Amino acid sequence: MANHAETEKKPVYKKWWFWGIIILVIVVIGFANGGDQTNTTTSKNSRVEVVVTDFSKMKREDIQEWCDSNKVNYNITEEYSDNIKKGAFIEQSVKANSTVYQGDTITIVYSLGKEPSTEYKNALEKAESYSENLHMSKQAIYDQLISEYGEKFPEDAAQYAIDNMEADWKHNALEKAKTYQEYMNMSKQAIYDQLISEYGEQFTKEEAQYAIDNLED
Repeated sequence: MANHAETEKKPVYKKWWFWGIIILVIVVIGFANGGDQTNTTTSKNSRVEVVVTDFSKMKREDIQEWCDSNKVNYNITEEYSDNIKKGAFIEQSVKANSTVYQGDTITIVYSLGKEPSTEYKNALEKAESYSENLHMSKQAIYDQLISEYGEKFPEDAAQYAIDNMEADWKHNALEKAKTYQEYMNMSKQAIYDQLISEYGEQFTKEEAQYAIDNLED
């Protein structure tokens, strides 16, 4: 009876079936890891390689078309440069004739030109504000920037702002025309005259005519 009791109390780790389970678990884990490694290798090998072209000789729309057709992502950024003129190509993150995979991202950098002074930057921000919020014409914005009763910027800063701002002048003319039509009940001819007047909005005749043509009857 004593021997039987000792057998029943033998520690689990001394029993043959315990080590059998341990060995089985190790084998299963090994197969699982091996399977994952095989899948990963297969996944990498299945990716399609793409030889990168020279983007410096391409237009931006052509770059987009190339990236789309080759299933490569792209990101266009801009930065100031003392040596490269505004709008010109600076660099690409992956050199021409190098290899990437479909789904990878290439960054293309273009020049903003020489970094302007704070005075120039402020003039540009003011000009864009007048365009976006008040829908002023190019000439009216310039006059406001240099006016002693307005922003008092020097002429070179004002001209920099006009040359570098992004604005749709025809859209501005139309928005001004709508204001005259809706709130001042003016006729189309009167609106046209006000839009082109040197004492009024100072839009070009082409811009003013666009506005009149697109007003509601």
